[in-house]
Amino acid sequence: MFKSGSAERHPFNSLLLLLLLIFSGAFLFTMIGFALGTAIYGLEPMIKMSSGSAENIQILKLIQIVTSVGMFVLPALWFAKMESNNWSAFLKLNNFSWVLAGLTILIMFGLAQFLEYVNDLNKSMALPSFLKDLEAWMLLKEQQMEVITKQLLVMPSINSFLVNMLMLAIIPAVGEELTFRGCLQRIFSRWTGNYHAAIWITAIIFSSIHFQFYGFMPRMLLGALFGYLFVWSGSLWIPILGHFLNNAAAVVTAYVYQQNGKSVEEMFEMEAINMPFMFIGMAVSVILLRYFYASAMRENKLKTISDGSGLG
Repeated sequence: MFKSGSAERHPFNSLLLLLLLIFSGAFLFTMIGFALGTAIYGLEPMIKMSSGSAENIQILKLIQIVTSVGMFVLPALWFAKMESNNWSAFLKLNNFSWVLAGLTILIMFGLAQFLEYVNDLNKSMALPSFLKDLEAWMLLKEQQMEVITKQLLVMPSINSFLVNMLMLAIIPAVGEELTFRGCLQRIFSRWTGNYHAAIWITAIIFSSIHFQFYGFMPRMLLGALFGYLFVWSGSLWIPILGHFLNNAAAVVTAYVYQQNGKSVEEMFEMEAINMPFMFIGMAVSVILLRYFYASAMRENKLKTISDGSGLG
């Protein structure tokens, strides 16, 4: 079924292959994570891992790091090698622009307040009464994820801060962008023949797999933004940078809060959105996105000419 080379493989078969690699990697590396945790901390702490103690949180972090690498990073790289003889070119990792990277940083900061606003709206959503059971399940999952997130964000030292930056910012930014934008979006683009459809399908799946339904909308919009930045720039490093900035901002904020004597819970409390500032940030981001697109098209055109592929 799975022949070498994406040109010979139907997108549906590519999707099955990618999913097989992801689920296999998740299972195998979760087992490796548990084995490492048992070897380092012993069997009893592993059994009581859900107790919430400092040691058990360290075990949870270890498993999370190992599982994330095995679920997102390695399967995407393996998939790319099976799809193409040049895996780095397949994943668009052989191209980078400092100009586009700088614009990405400004765009992410400009959209921060808007994404917070969308997040607040998402949290206040209510489903129709006939879906009350589904809503109860969604709320339960959200509360469970929030408890785990708060536990993981406790950072009493600089070492715990660095571990969290690796676990919550670096690995997710690299691994999820490799998988979703580098592989999955490419599959849907070939399948639909429309990169807009591929971007939004991928963004919906990207948000869904986090199982945080009261943060679905902002995460979907972020996924779509990363998808467009990827298509326009022709470089996976650009959405990786945007993803990293988004996640790292939360880790840094939590660390600063705790260094100032505040709790993680205070960080999760809703603050009033500065509406004028939000609209200014949105307007600036739209202008920057237009400039990003124009700059990317110009750079791609110059690259085509320098490669000789645009010459008759």
